[in-house]
Amino acid sequence: MHDSLIEFAMCGKEGEECRPYKLTAPTERQKILLLINSEPASIEQIAEKLRVPVNDVAKHIEELLRCGLVREKDGMFRPGFAIFTTRDQEILLPLINELTSDVVNIVKEWLPEIHRVIDNLTIVKRGLQFSDLEYITVGALTLDYEGLEVLSEEGLIIKSKKMPGGGEYIFVGFEKGPLNPREIPIWGHGSIFGKYWFNTHGNIPPTGIRLAFPDLAWLWDTQGVDSNIVNNRMIEIGMIMETLAEKDLSFRDLEKNLNIDPSNLILDLTLLLSIRYITLLDAKRYRINIPVLTNEDYSSLRDISRKVLKNIAQTFKSKFEKIREVYSKTTPARNDIPLEEAFNQIYHIIFGRALNELIKRNIIAGPSDRPDGGKYSAFIIVLE
Repeated sequence: MHDSLIEFAMCGKEGEECRPYKLTAPTERQKILLLINSEPASIEQIAEKLRVPVNDVAKHIEELLRCGLVREKDGMFRPGFAIFTTRDQEILLPLINELTSDVVNIVKEWLPEIHRVIDNLTIVKRGLQFSDLEYITVGALTLDYEGLEVLSEEGLIIKSKKMPGGGEYIFVGFEKGPLNPREIPIWGHGSIFGKYWFNTHGNIPPTGIRLAFPDLAWLWDTQGVDSNIVNNRMIEIGMIMETLAEKDLSFRDLEKNLNIDPSNLILDLTLLLSIRYITLLDAKRYRINIPVLTNEDYSSLRDISRKVLKNIAQTFKSKFEKIREVYSKTTPARNDIPLEEAFNQIYHIIFGRALNELIKRNIIAGPSDRPDGGKYSAFIIVLE
């Protein structure tokens, strides 16, 4: 995808029948999308302008139409989602810079209170220190996860919408330009197995696949591993991490406490060591190497997150007419994509740039360097 004409981003979950990243990956389809993004066109007009056989265009359009990524009216086609051209991005950039500055200043004001909450987390009170707890709190849990909830509640964005094929998401494209979503830490991956919510957040590694959870579990799933086997193994790993969050333990201690088959346990521990989820002390005892948060910890973090976000939402609301006016000059607006839908990904760009600025100015520490060459934070939340 590094040589693609459009960089795509999705917020939500795709369905089994329609996978937007896969559907829009072919260069031919990206050329079609850019063409009909500039102005509605018929299949014949697309074929003529792109010098592609009509039958080929018809097949591409049919697939995109079936999955809601293209809309049709009176035989003319246009995108069903926001695609921001280079010119659109130049139009939006001054506004994005202004809103980014607002977010940075608000986070700075709330940072002492955020630190007080972090200092009372269970793992911190136990005496464990993790350099990226600020990033996890501010970047992942506040600006991203809870940010989408609060801004949706405040009517500023559409968090996700039901799409054909069983998915529920907002899909957005960016033509090559100043707003490249791959260059900012907006990428949160999360899945729940039993009571364990596995998360990673930050930049995408060069390979595109994080050697972390839930990404490895997703990889197992795509390779045809039975979903029950994946679920059971992830719950087992969650149990190990939850137990080690309370106390450093040896292999024998873990075996006794968790009643896990020794052959499975040693494989789990080896995997966790290799991806730096745990570390080995004095060649005997294992200790967690990423944050594991209790449900009570998560509730405390959510409380402070919502206070910060209410402040951000208030600021955005005071400027929403200006936001609407600037957006009206863009291609997605001309293609009748609602502002609240398009603002979903604009907000992602804003908070991603705000995180980069906070890290650059040493206001918060950045995410970790991971074994796969990526820079992102991994953490687990125990939900019950």
